[in-house]
Amino acid sequence: MSKKKSAASRSAASRAAAERAAAIRAEQTRRERRRQLLIGGAVLLVGALLVGLFVWWQSGTEDTGKPSTPPAGASQTYAVGYGAEDAPMTVEVYSDFLCPVCGAFEAEMNDELTAAADAGDLRLEIFPVAILDRSSETQFPRRAANAMAVVLDTTGAEEAKAFHDLLFAQQPTEGGAGEPTDDELVALAVEAGAEESAVRPGIEDLQFEQWVVDATADFSDKGFTGTPTVVVDGEQLGGETLAEVIATLRDRIGS
Repeated sequence: MSKKKSAASRSAASRAAAERAAAIRAEQTRRERRRQLLIGGAVLLVGALLVGLFVWWQSGTEDTGKPSTPPAGASQTYAVGYGAEDAPMTVEVYSDFLCPVCGAFEAEMNDELTAAADAGDLRLEIFPVAILDRSSETQFPRRAANAMAVVLDTTGAEEAKAFHDLLFAQQPTEGGAGEPTDDELVALAVEAGAEESAVRPGIEDLQFEQWVVDATADFSDKGFTGTPTVVVDGEQLGGETLAEVIATLRDRIGS
């Protein structure tokens, strides 16, 4: 971790990045994601689950030849934790950075979950998985999850959470163009509060690639089959549509 920034300045930078990400979400994604969620016909999770399971089955046991050591600061081995560890409730969110339904979920719920975590009402555990690598020409889900791990390892959980928010605020289209390059991932990491010199090597070299693969396999080992998967205090939230999952989550967290 760089010694050039104090803990206070890093925290301020990560908060500023989170605020910028929230502004981008509000301006660029909320209306479109909400339209997909409410007008686009209640996106069915079942199809996404089956696609995710198939992709994982083909690639989840991959050996990349890299160490599987978790990044420093990882929570539950495969998560980024945000909020007080002794909060009265834990919300786990498993998502793929390319998954459009995950994007809709984040646009709708990220601000509420972040505010609740900041208030001490819940602990948010973010689990990145890569089930859509084969829908990407650049293996963006894997590279993005690795980049978040690098930010966590070198800088901290607040900055990793801010990086997560920025990635979803500028999410590329599944199967389309516009997937961030490594340089762009580095730039987003810096915007989230990290030092370029600290994160560039790990992002370019896919330092935590095996960790991402193992996290995706662990996701399936838990019986989960698609993203987003939301778990509250150990109970997976059910629902045939994303709208139903969100309604149940809001009921559980009292928002």
